[in-house]
Amino acid sequence: MIKQFLLTTAVFLSNFATAQVTSMINDKNVDASTKVYGMAPLNDVTKTYEKFNFMLETASAIQSAKPILEYGYQSSNFQAEENGLMVYMVKDKKIVDQWLINPALYNTFHDGTPYSFDADKLVVLAEKYPLIYKEEKRQYKNEKEYQKQRQALYADPYNLIITEPDFTYEGYFEVQFPQNEQFKNPEATIAYLKPLVEKVTKKKFDINYSLSEKNILDRTQFTMTIAGEENIYKKIKLDNLKKGDWQTLSYEASILRKEN
Repeated sequence: MIKQFLLTTAVFLSNFATAQVTSMINDKNVDASTKVYGMAPLNDVTKTYEKFNFMLETASAIQSAKPILEYGYQSSNFQAEENGLMVYMVKDKKIVDQWLINPALYNTFHDGTPYSFDADKLVVLAEKYPLIYKEEKRQYKNEKEYQKQRQALYADPYNLIITEPDFTYEGYFEVQFPQNEQFKNPEATIAYLKPLVEKVTKKKFDINYSLSEKNILDRTQFTMTIAGEENIYKKIKLDNLKKGDWQTLSYEASILRKEN
């Protein structure tokens, strides 16, 4: 009876331990094109966690790191450090999965849930697969200019992660409304503007009210921002409303590049 109890307990504990250990590397997020990068934040002047930076760019390196990147049970500690370390799963230079590691708190966050994790073991990866990286920001006048350079960006082996420019809107302009019986709140101004914008464009647009300095200090008016194509600015008919100048958006790509 005692033997049976001990055997049952041992099996239970074994299954429990197995269930509580999971690797960041798994069949769902790893294939032949996957790269894995551990990156301390560049804006941390103390460079505390730079010693943990690593890059895994081959299948053998990724598989060897699987036990090192195991995390444990779900934690009740929802605290996070301001300058924690990020681990990125990357395919085709795009982030497809990520973890935030907080070495001083012995936890890691995935999809907003904290798990136990000892970051000290990352030193093994950092020593064997070191990474030195920097961030570059590149400006583009329009999507056409970016597309001409896009292939070269993705072909450059030193470019690890690329965040592409957002070309949804060409620019924006402001419209000022008086606060009165017709326009009692920002919702009323949006209801007024939306059909006018829809008359002049079939493309995506956005109308919003922000807590800008002007809107905070001058409560006798509402300044609304309309973002979209320039044709909206040129064609929209606004009776007795103050329309600001057209502002062209700058398009920026953010690139994390290795330096070693």
